[in-house]
Amino acid sequence: MPGIIATAEQSALLCGRISPVTNRPDELLRGHPLFGRLRPDQIQRFAQAGDLEAFHAEETVVVEGTLGDALYLILTGAVKVVKGGRTLATLHPGEFFGEMSLVEPAARSATVVAGEPSYLFRLPHFTLQNLLEEDPLAFNQVLVAIVRVLSERLRRTNGMLGSVGALADYLAGSLV
Repeated sequence: MPGIIATAEQSALLCGRISPVTNRPDELLRGHPLFGRLRPDQIQRFAQAGDLEAFHAEETVVVEGTLGDALYLILTGAVKVVKGGRTLATLHPGEFFGEMSLVEPAARSATVVAGEPSYLFRLPHFTLQNLLEEDPLAFNQVLVAIVRVLSERLRRTNGMLGSVGALADYLAGSLV
């Protein structure tokens, strides 16, 4: 599978730069906001459940319409969320995508492409389900952090839609 590697050193070589200076995923995850309230042993469980992946600039991470079976955490770099050839968002370290896979694997709603050399941490759906059974408290803390981010994304979207509606009303009034 493109992008999957065994260590951060190999990732650094693949991307042509050294960014994470450790080959311990738990150390890389410790700085991610989703894990801010977890104990080191809980972070270690998540680290063992996923894979560190490296992507070149413009390399495709996931494709719209394919099975979305994993949550991705952005550790370094940036990724672009693209739909219909148009960039909808750019995500940076500390952000994530693929959160719908927490509920169930389903078709991806957009394509994600690395905007620059990037390190991502992939948490497959089935391992997330195992973590729910093993440590429901840790899983719930991560889930609450995800819901907070989704709530903020929804507020921003609602604000943009309200602005578009106001502009449409203004334009409609100016044409009369």
